[in-house]
Amino acid sequence: MKLRDHLIIGVAAAVTTIPLWGLGRAFLFLGVAVLIDADHYWDYLWRSKFEDWSSWRMFRYYKIIIDRLYDPEYLAFSLLHTAEVFLAIYLLARYWNYDFFITIFAGMCFHLFLDMLWVLNKKRFFVRAYSIIEYFIRKNLMIRRGLNPDGFYKKVFELSK
Repeated sequence: MKLRDHLIIGVAAAVTTIPLWGLGRAFLFLGVAVLIDADHYWDYLWRSKFEDWSSWRMFRYYKIIIDRLYDPEYLAFSLLHTAEVFLAIYLLARYWNYDFFITIFAGMCFHLFLDMLWVLNKKRFFVRAYSIIEYFIRKNLMIRRGLNPDGFYKKVFELSK
């Protein structure tokens, strides 16, 4: 799902939370619902070996990936979108600062829900690994079948230059 779409839908959702949570928590919810995608930028930096910091090329890189959504070598992984990170945030809410971390958790859930609707619409729900453990298992299975998920990302990175 595009950043613009997350922002527009996130603003609408955040506005509905104001009566219940107040303006501060609504802004926190919106910020998290949009900024969780920072892991895409981190992935781009990783793929460029931290040599290319261009946000424009990063957006071009992800547009190329979306154009190749049905490539059998594509396996999406976004660290902040994983069950383990969600669990860590939830546990922080339970045992430390409930209002703050449960708002973060809600923003993350909202974002992931929108992402899941998007990939369901594209009939590619399992293109993304929803867990760190799942990612490594699926990547190894792909490699055993002769597929090269890292090679996919290298090709896309070269095309995005």
